[in-house]
Amino acid sequence: MKHFTVLGAGIVGVCTALALQREGWRVTLIDRDAPGQGCSFGNAGILHSGGVLPFARPGIVGMVPRMLFDRESALVLNWRYLGSLAPWFARFLWASRPSHVERASRALAPLALRARAAYEPLLRDARAQDLLRPRGELYAYRTREGFEAERADMNARRALGLPVEELDQAALRDLEPAIAPDYRYAWYQPASASIANPGRLVQRLVALFTERGGEFRNLDVRSVSPTSILTDQGNLEVENLVICAGAHSQAFAAALGCNAPLQTWRGYHIMVPSDSVPLNGLLVDGEMHFAMTPMEDGIRVAGLVEFASLDAPPNYDRADLFLKLGRMLLPDFPREAQSRWMGHRPGMPDSVPVIGRSPVHPNVYFNFGHGTLGLTFGPITGGLLAEVAADRRGAIDPAPYDPARYVA
Repeated sequence: MKHFTVLGAGIVGVCTALALQREGWRVTLIDRDAPGQGCSFGNAGILHSGGVLPFARPGIVGMVPRMLFDRESALVLNWRYLGSLAPWFARFLWASRPSHVERASRALAPLALRARAAYEPLLRDARAQDLLRPRGELYAYRTREGFEAERADMNARRALGLPVEELDQAALRDLEPAIAPDYRYAWYQPASASIANPGRLVQRLVALFTERGGEFRNLDVRSVSPTSILTDQGNLEVENLVICAGAHSQAFAAALGCNAPLQTWRGYHIMVPSDSVPLNGLLVDGEMHFAMTPMEDGIRVAGLVEFASLDAPPNYDRADLFLKLGRMLLPDFPREAQSRWMGHRPGMPDSVPVIGRSPVHPNVYFNFGHGTLGLTFGPITGGLLAEVAADRRGAIDPAPYDPARYVA
């Protein structure tokens, strides 16, 4: 029986491990932390069916001055790391060309449109249906200009098969009566949903994995080769190796011959008590690009993007900005947060993840680079990776995600 070693016990790693296990193979899942930490703990909890468009799109070039000089922009580029970020950022701007956006959208659409359905058997088997909040994504806007600026993207989503509804102020207030009165326009994506505790979801999925005979090992991986990994507890031989280490995947992948241009997109969240915020469901400020999500233990406000290095210290002024933005969206929003968090999203310049078998080492596989969509894409990309490992062609063509595009 084949044996696979999966590095990374976040949502992508555990979904990959479960998919490989369903093929009848033995699987060991490894992480230096407990399951469900990092971005799998701190994300906004959104199953984003609208993730059919890449992050880099036409018009992003015009946002660069604001990214450099406005500390309250939804996108911020840390000056200190401009030199080290420049090569990645050049590829990011190149990826915003219309022809590249179209290509990336064709790659992302099959994943996003199947993402929610891919969750159903996992939630059932892991006894985690209680964590699913079925209301879709409600995008609210104060200005007509901001609302209309999204129309082209919303029409592109419709063209790719995503249902999108246009709401007036009355319909918006029916869904969220406590929203500030100057929010007058809204888009609604009913196919999306949210998870009330992303970290707990991963823990339940890991429990399902171990119940089915999988092994979880708490090891700090220092280096990798096609046949072994060096950990804090010694050397471990591997038969088949899968890299699902999120923002930490680049160094491992490079050591295995895949020079993927992965860069961290830092994101933040704060938590406030549920009883302090009259919120009915997932709510997104469409102009400032942050989300409010009802969670088991409070309301999570998350989002924003900060470009900096993987080892840069947190800038919690970014998290504190949510307090100001939250009061704009909901006038009764608290003035203090219960907690703050920063995490590293694993971002590719074109937003297309790296999924598949290494063309250099046929026993090495990759599944990383999901950006802000790790929670959304975990089950669907885990299943796709397992199909590649089984040499079986499924409903999704694996070619757009092939690691070969980053192997010289």
